[in-house]
Amino acid sequence: MLFQNEDVSVKLEVLRYEFPADGGDPGSDDRNWLVMRCTYTEDGLIIKDTNSCLLTYELREMTGGLKVLQGGLKDAYASNFVEPYFELAAERSGEGEYQVAVSFALVNTMEDVDMAEVECVMTDADMKALLAELDVLCEKFPDRD
Repeated sequence: MLFQNEDVSVKLEVLRYEFPADGGDPGSDDRNWLVMRCTYTEDGLIIKDTNSCLLTYELREMTGGLKVLQGGLKDAYASNFVEPYFELAAERSGEGEYQVAVSFALVNTMEDVDMAEVECVMTDADMKALLAELDVLCEKFPDRD
């Protein structure tokens, strides 16, 4: 997932589950935490960080919320994840355009920057491509018991 404007880019990747299939507490969400990597670029500075900050069901809910937005059923979507290290908000800003804001906490780096943030405009085609990418991720990372 790439979010960018003229000055800043935030690339987010879902790498893997945090724990192996038989790891973590089976009665909790432990087996459904996803590890995300953020690559933040601004003014020639490149910062990378990873964090287990998204649950499999939150990935599905985000995908569904953005589909509802893209389909015109709602005018906005805002994430409400258990861990606030990653946030995404989007709203319709005109015919076939969306204003999107993304942030990712850079808690595991030695840099002076502690938050990767970008606001950008996405076209309808950009949103469809993002949704296709999210659909693939939802298939790749289903809920585990």
